[in-house]
Amino acid sequence: METKNSMFNSALKSGLIIGAVSIVIFIIMYVADYKPVGIMMPIVIMLIGLAINIVMLVILFKNYRTQIGGFISFRDAFLYCFITLAIATLVSTIFTLLFIQFIEPNYYKSIMEAQKAYMENYLSGKVSEEQMAQTLDKLDEQAAKMTAFSSFIKSLIGGVIFDGIIALIVGAIMKKNPDVFDNASGGVI
Repeated sequence: METKNSMFNSALKSGLIIGAVSIVIFIIMYVADYKPVGIMMPIVIMLIGLAINIVMLVILFKNYRTQIGGFISFRDAFLYCFITLAIATLVSTIFTLLFIQFIEPNYYKSIMEAQKAYMENYLSGKVSEEQMAQTLDKLDEQAAKMTAFSSFIKSLIGGVIFDGIIALIVGAIMKKNPDVFDNASGGVI
């Protein structure tokens, strides 16, 4: 059968592919000056990114499963998916850190400014001026606390935990054990 080293190498390669696609999507959004602001838009962007990652994971996993003979246990399916997603998360998070540190240091500030403008328009006429000022002050406090490194750590930890959940689900769905009666050795009847 296959070795654990080949599983790790295949998962590493798949993780690099998914991470690279995530980076390309981030760059496209940046060049298009599309900021995840508002109430629903960050959720929509997250769900689209998640869907792309899961579809790519399933395609790459099916290819791997075919290469190793078509069967894989839940344990190995989970490990493959988890390693793949963890590598993809690490690659995209490191890219984001480097991007914010060296290419666009004001990235978070520009997102917070866009969020403040959105909140002002959204809350205008719905809340008092005092409540609006408090809300905008909270956004300013969040922007002041947000550093590239703290975001890196939060993204990495949250991403790995979320990757584990997704890997459990995809691994459970995609595992494939040989049928009991397909045993060529004769079995017990």
